[in-house]
Amino acid sequence: MTRKIALILALVLAASFILVGCAGKDSGNIKIGVLTPTSGPEAYYGNDMLKSYELAVKEINAAGGLLGRQIELYHADDGCDPSMASQAATKIISAEPDFVVGGYCSGATTPVLPLFDAENLVTLISAANSTEITKLGLKTAFMVNSPGTHACLSLGDLCNSLGVSRMALIHQGDSYTQNLSDLVTAAMPNYGVSIVATEVMEKGAADVSAIVTAIRNANADMVYWCGYFADGSNVIKQLRQGGYTGEICVGDGSSSPELITGCGAAGEGVYVTSPPFVEFSAGGADYVKRFNDMHKVDPGTYSTLSYDTMMVLAEAVKRANSLDYEKVIAEIEKSEYLGLSGLIKFAPNHELAVSNFIILQIKDGAFTLVTP
Repeated sequence: MTRKIALILALVLAASFILVGCAGKDSGNIKIGVLTPTSGPEAYYGNDMLKSYELAVKEINAAGGLLGRQIELYHADDGCDPSMASQAATKIISAEPDFVVGGYCSGATTPVLPLFDAENLVTLISAANSTEITKLGLKTAFMVNSPGTHACLSLGDLCNSLGVSRMALIHQGDSYTQNLSDLVTAAMPNYGVSIVATEVMEKGAADVSAIVTAIRNANADMVYWCGYFADGSNVIKQLRQGGYTGEICVGDGSSSPELITGCGAAGEGVYVTSPPFVEFSAGGADYVKRFNDMHKVDPGTYSTLSYDTMMVLAEAVKRANSLDYEKVIAEIEKSEYLGLSGLIKFAPNHELAVSNFIILQIKDGAFTLVTP
């Protein structure tokens, strides 16, 4: 009798192990992979995005989670570098997430999206916005931030309001900055603006005096910086030190308070084609308080887009009542989510359909909202 009971218990125990082993991704928490740079020159943005996802997940879980399950995040650092991003994407895939969010630098994000797509991982991209992303034609990838084509609309209106007719561009040859430069080059003639110079700056270059001289010789009445804030502040300072007195505008990659800190007095009057800032969003003050209560710091530039990214995904999963990627994709394609960053709905190519860009200007050491 004892042997018989022991055998039965052993069989029951073995069966339980089999059941646990077969449960896979459908058991336990819903896992969401997060790809952002938390090291390197763009770590400010990547950490801010990660903190925003964490706040959204905390609030979703507190309200009961999704499909009766809690959400957990699995983060990997892409360093804003294609090689690091490939390793980070492999780590995320190995963790067997249900979905992926993130993507700050287009140059690091674009190459790894096919890896996620091959695994049928629905990926919502919160910040990276090169149109090279949607040229991939991936079924699983959605761009939550406005593409560079939307930046051109805001920039063109700004130029017309300021009477700008001759523009110089500076980019750094990577996927995001060159893509933005190319889009601006194509769009500005529609606003009566000629591109009189296009300069390429090496990343991290200390001396850009040759670029300043070329821009002055081209008689540009606006310089549009297409790069990130770390190098952008140096460019702005050297433009002013080199005697350039025209307008300066920077793209969304430089829409950070760190730009103001880096520029100092040289930044006064500089314009930004910017993603939505929480300070100017409806409900922004309450969001800032919730974010600060959790992280003891204020939210940054891409916080609203990142928080909204998680909410768009959560709403799609709820409507699909499933984690099946095809059902979730179908619901994301129908999304019309009004969040902190504005209306999030997607065009057929999975770019954001309605521009969320705003124009900011540095005045008295702070960003102010401009209406061209």
